[in-house]
Amino acid sequence: MGKRRILVIDDNTVNLATIEQALKSKYEVIPMISGRRAIKFLYCEKVDLILLDVQMPVMNGIETLYEIRKMEHGTTVPAIFLTAVKDKETVIAGTKLGIMDYITKPFDDIELLNRIDMVFKKLGVLPIEDGELLESLKSVLQYITLGKAKPAVVKVDEILRYQIDDEIAGRVRNVRNKIEENELTGAGNMTLRIIRMLEKKLGLDAKSVGLEISNRELCVKLLYILDDIENYNTKSALERCHELKKYKLFEKILLNINLISELLIRYDDEEAEKLIRKMVDELNKV
Repeated sequence: MGKRRILVIDDNTVNLATIEQALKSKYEVIPMISGRRAIKFLYCEKVDLILLDVQMPVMNGIETLYEIRKMEHGTTVPAIFLTAVKDKETVIAGTKLGIMDYITKPFDDIELLNRIDMVFKKLGVLPIEDGELLESLKSVLQYITLGKAKPAVVKVDEILRYQIDDEIAGRVRNVRNKIEENELTGAGNMTLRIIRMLEKKLGLDAKSVGLEISNRELCVKLLYILDDIENYNTKSALERCHELKKYKLFEKILLNINLISELLIRYDDEEAEKLIRKMVDELNKV
């Protein structure tokens, strides 16, 4: 298979030459000095990605992409905007046109390559690294913990487009199903398990990362959370739950802290109190 083709549109010849030099070892670069020339090219040729400058004379990047989206070879091709200023209008216009990323000038070669690679990873064209997948799953867990089901589903759908292990993909689909069924506790617990799987694979499991904490210290911190709840200070209680995640904790405790956070977000103080008291009792018996 040959190199993937990237159509670069910029009215500045120096920029075109610089970008071509940065990408040519990995991609086939097709430079175009104007939007009109790019449109003519796409009437008979296909590309894998379009990289285009927003601020161009005669026909700017937004106008160019608008015309490209009407064409047979341009309807679904992924595109990235290069822009000196990422303002609200550019973002709104780009969203309507299906822009996958915005790269703000000036940028270096490594950043440009990484951002292009990430677009291809999101499309499932390139495999994603375990570390990148781990960070994406942490974002899902954060959304779930905050009770934000919609962005969690969007992030899960993005992950499912990646080239990932079948076992992990199956578990991620399970997370999505639980979110759709409003089982956020189960979704959070399953996401945390996948995160632990990847951390273990990367040698970052709970035994090797995080600060040390004794059972006694953990009990004290849990009692502080309990005190916040009893005084209706939910915000402080949530912050303390988040703070606990920096310590080395057993998976069951991490799952319970995740559940406590979710209960507090739903203002289910009574259930959160019961769970904390149960955890304190169990820790005191050890």
